[in-house]
Amino acid sequence: MISEITQWIMELMRTHGQLSVFVGVMIEQIIIPIPSPLIIMGAGAILILPGLSIPNAFLQILWIIVLPGAIASTLGSYIGYMVSFYGGKALVLRFQRFLDVDWDQIERLEKRFQGKREALSIFLSRAIPVFPISLVSIFAGLLRIPIKPFTIYTFLGSIFRCFFLGFFGWWIGATYEKAATRLDSVETIVSILMLVGMVAAFGYLYHKFRRMD
Repeated sequence: MISEITQWIMELMRTHGQLSVFVGVMIEQIIIPIPSPLIIMGAGAILILPGLSIPNAFLQILWIIVLPGAIASTLGSYIGYMVSFYGGKALVLRFQRFLDVDWDQIERLEKRFQGKREALSIFLSRAIPVFPISLVSIFAGLLRIPIKPFTIYTFLGSIFRCFFLGFFGWWIGATYEKAATRLDSVETIVSILMLVGMVAAFGYLYHKFRRMD
């Protein structure tokens, strides 16, 4: 089913161009198993003519791919962010025995994460193509990062991500699917490492704060 949806998005790009980039990225944000690099790289390979000079390709990528892609990525990120922001506390309270952490530790971690650290973290996690977008949104909501910096740095980071993937897709052309699959495999590994790291961080903070009490 995922491959059928992906193929439908690719066909949509051939007929509707820029609008389909927006639609495709929004769908990819909702249906997590869709390889996230595939949509933007496919847009670069399909929508940008292969014989263009690099300056002309840059301009087209910015207008046709980066603008709708960054807007859609930012809007789509609100889904995981809002669910985690408003529902994260209830989940932590319900499963705190299994997580070995309670909401007080989450709130203390939230305070340590405020300021420049939160802005840089959101920006880099959005800009680097192998970072899992959905997990970043969920973590940002759980840490209750204010929506204004979340939106600004998500959008700025998405510009870099969309530009890199769009240019890479245009550059390699028809082989973009293989490259996107490999990037998605790396993203999956990073997702697992992020989850393990988050659990380890919560466990460390739990024991540290308990000794301080």
